[in-house]
Amino acid sequence: MNKEQTDLFLEDILEFGKQYVATGAQVKRVEDSMINLCKIYGFEDAEIYAITTLIIATIKNKDGEHFTQSVRVTKSGTDLGRLEEINEVYKYICSAKPDLEELDRIIKHPKETKPKPFFKLIGYMLAAGSFAIFFGGNLYDGLAAAVVGIFIYLMDYHFRLKKINNIVYTLTASFFAGALAIISIYFGLGTSIDKIMIGDIMLFIPGLLLVNSVQEMFNKDIVAGLYKLIEALFTATAIAGGYALSMILLGGMLK
Repeated sequence: MNKEQTDLFLEDILEFGKQYVATGAQVKRVEDSMINLCKIYGFEDAEIYAITTLIIATIKNKDGEHFTQSVRVTKSGTDLGRLEEINEVYKYICSAKPDLEELDRIIKHPKETKPKPFFKLIGYMLAAGSFAIFFGGNLYDGLAAAVVGIFIYLMDYHFRLKKINNIVYTLTASFFAGALAIISIYFGLGTSIDKIMIGDIMLFIPGLLLVNSVQEMFNKDIVAGLYKLIEALFTATAIAGGYALSMILLGGMLK
């Protein structure tokens, strides 16, 4: 590859890594995948450093020239569906080794499969209602939690509050979810406020993020692990704060 082609290749590899990190994948997995792609295209000497918010890559060509680029990762979350799609792209690149033009196209213009909103909505309702019953609630509590789950779904995918700040969004959504749970008890839809709330809280819990943070630290990626751990702790605090605020402001309706 000439200089221009190498720069384009490195830009594509970084974009691939950026998309990978944004799905919530482990940074070690991202680094290993990027290094392997570099080797497939003839760059045996590749150094990749990734954390949750930044990826830096340096490769050396056969002439001994070094090329270094970095990319900022601004989006983060847990999207297992998108992670599976990226894994398929990775497998295709490894097996087919497409030319640079095709590589640039499939990485920068990926085909994303978007789940149907109806099935997402049903998932939210079933999860919230099932957890409410699992933790000791009756059928009415499960129904009330499922109704509040509809609102949480709308908050997640239609009100666009996540673009402001994830912690602020979680605090706001938790407050309104708690308020709706209280209102459902007031109008007789459910019987146990705690069971309804815990059913809906499970939709906010950053369990996978917390597990990934510990796993990152076991892999000696301390910075990435601490970043995810702190994010998980702040999210949990926002959940508790939102529900507590709803109880403080609207708890009198339960008397």
